[in-house]
Amino acid sequence: MKATRITSLGALLIAAGALLFTVNAQATVVDLTTSLSATGNINGALFFASDQQPAGTGFIDPFLRVQASPTEQGYNTDGGFPFDDKNPHNYQHSLYIPDLTATIINGTPYLAFMLDSNQNGNSYTEHVLEMTALQLFTTNDPNQTTESFNSAGILQLNGTLVYNMGSGNAVLTTATGSGKADMFMYIPANLVQTGEKYLVLYSAFGNDIPADGGFEEWVFIPGTVPIPEAGMFFPVVGLLAAVLCTRMLQRRRATRQPRQHTLLG
Repeated sequence: MKATRITSLGALLIAAGALLFTVNAQATVVDLTTSLSATGNINGALFFASDQQPAGTGFIDPFLRVQASPTEQGYNTDGGFPFDDKNPHNYQHSLYIPDLTATIINGTPYLAFMLDSNQNGNSYTEHVLEMTALQLFTTNDPNQTTESFNSAGILQLNGTLVYNMGSGNAVLTTATGSGKADMFMYIPANLVQTGEKYLVLYSAFGNDIPADGGFEEWVFIPGTVPIPEAGMFFPVVGLLAAVLCTRMLQRRRATRQPRQHTLLG
């Protein structure tokens, strides 16, 4: 009877663990089509249906355009037009990180992006675009054209992967036509402080909901806060460490010196 209870308890724990793994493995879908106040978060990136900046975005200056059907993908580069990138290069090009400025949301600096998307349909609810992949890299090579992925689905760029939306996750936006902002995305600015000079954004659209319409374009929205280069912090940190070590050494030497006694006559 005791052995039966232990076996049953073990089976229960295994079942509970399997259920927990299943729950954790569920995909995250951010649906921004429900209202203009719709928001979501995937792996630290913030997604909004409307602009969160205190001021307007100004004119649209895209750095990446992609177009294909029923799926489409691409990334910004100066080297060519990989995947479904659209010509010319004034609408598809590298992003130089020292030129980027951050937007502050609740005290945290973010890199702000806007997506202007297009989908065919007979009604507002049919103009839905599904973003199925989002990966950001830093690199010192702005001219890459690779179209290869590893077994985990990561684009094989020569650089550092700093953000990945993750396999199975998705963002749904209402794509109502060119010239109108359909999604605002905020990436933590500290992620790009790798010391590399260029930022590459790879995105893919269309899976359960086919991409069918005009091109999708990404726009960077300048903020008000400069992004410090990673190397700028090391001299300051090194100086503070040197001062701290010097003070600690002085204190140790002081404690090791023999005490001098005054003789009373």
